[in-house]
Amino acid sequence: MADDSDTGIRGDLGGVFAPVRTANAFEQTVERLGRAIRMGLLAPGQQLPSERDLAQHLALSRSTVREALRVLQESGYLEARRGRGGGTFVCETLPSDEDRPPEDGVRDLRGEELAALLRYRRVLELGAAELAAEHSTAADRERLAELVDEMSTCHLSDYGTYRGIDSRFHIALAGVARSPDLVTATTATQAALSDVLNAVPRSEESMINSQEQHRRILAALEAHDRDAARVAMREHLEGIEHLLAVLMPTGTA
Repeated sequence: MADDSDTGIRGDLGGVFAPVRTANAFEQTVERLGRAIRMGLLAPGQQLPSERDLAQHLALSRSTVREALRVLQESGYLEARRGRGGGTFVCETLPSDEDRPPEDGVRDLRGEELAALLRYRRVLELGAAELAAEHSTAADRERLAELVDEMSTCHLSDYGTYRGIDSRFHIALAGVARSPDLVTATTATQAALSDVLNAVPRSEESMINSQEQHRRILAALEAHDRDAARVAMREHLEGIEHLLAVLMPTGTA
């Protein structure tokens, strides 16, 4: 690994650029860099290490790093400069709630309210996954697999369609748990989070990760493995939470 002095990474930023070791590497990278920028660890106007050096320090592929940087650029945290002295820099002015249009639901559901809703969603959907693994039939799994296959045909330009099918998957999974109240609660949570989830930074890599997690959930249902279903669902929800952390004020989770 290159020495820090060769890459421009200060010793006090070691935590920011430490290797990413998680099933949600892309989402974790977006969250980690986004938080570092918002906390001032990466200051406005500061240049980031090169894509190659970031990939080396984060122990990720260059394509994953490139996608994470692109998402942060589109979210208004980073900018790419061309020519001599070019590279990737932290934006001088960072995005704020006031920059969002009035109709953007992210303005209305922020901070602790959003964090609390995400915690509630986690309790609901981890429980739903466990119960679905216990109660699923071949017909249930076939229906869920159809939704996953339908999502796999979507591309980044079809994100709205993808999100709609994803919501149906989560609601259908709650139905497999054989609890009408759980279906009602999951539907309400999906509706409450709809605008926020639609505002998540978008990436083909994130969609691919999400699909792999959907398939792991299905595999756990096929094996009637409740523990594996909970783990797969937790990884799935944490991936979204990492991306949402970029949109939430510092200090919430």
